[in-house]
Amino acid sequence: MSIQLYASFLLASLVLVYSPGPVNVLTMSHALHAGWRHALPCVWGGTCAVLLQLVFTALCLNSLLLIDARALTVLRWAGALYLVYLGCKQWRSSSLADSRVDGDGGGKQRSLFWRGFATSGLNPKTLLFFPSFFPQFINVESSWSPNQQYLLLAVSFALVFAVGVASMAMFSHRLRELLLRPVRMRAVNRLMGALLVGMGALMATVR
Repeated sequence: MSIQLYASFLLASLVLVYSPGPVNVLTMSHALHAGWRHALPCVWGGTCAVLLQLVFTALCLNSLLLIDARALTVLRWAGALYLVYLGCKQWRSSSLADSRVDGDGGGKQRSLFWRGFATSGLNPKTLLFFPSFFPQFINVESSWSPNQQYLLLAVSFALVFAVGVASMAMFSHRLRELLLRPVRMRAVNRLMGALLVGMGALMATVR
């Protein structure tokens, strides 16, 4: 694999990661409420889900498995309903105290981890997108085997995803001091909630 091809992959991955998505919105919302450190479990959960999707993509590319349309339909609707649920919950939140991590901190962090995991893992579009995205950057004439190239690309994408989403959490934390007033926080909650509901609706309707 040439340096130019790998650099093109990294650039494309950055564009994809920083594009608005359910995990980004969820992580930024928690960072606004409780700080970027408390939003990190969402990042790790989303990254673990992406890693599982990348493993599934490798199986698809190697064995040419076909994704059952009915399974994708069920997954799409499950993900859509989950995003709508998160959006409605976010809409009703009115202050920073609603999502602050205190008391049973470990339990809260595990809950945020699984929210990030479910939000990313229940998105069937990535299951369809990855098998068409990664082969564009695999050079069959390279001294590296296709499997070795895919492993490099998959690990790189997971790292870009984790760092990118974490950086958005840190950026949101910077805005937190400007949004401490309840009126402003309610407006942010409703914006984030509306975005999550909208993404859920898109996931349910877009084929």
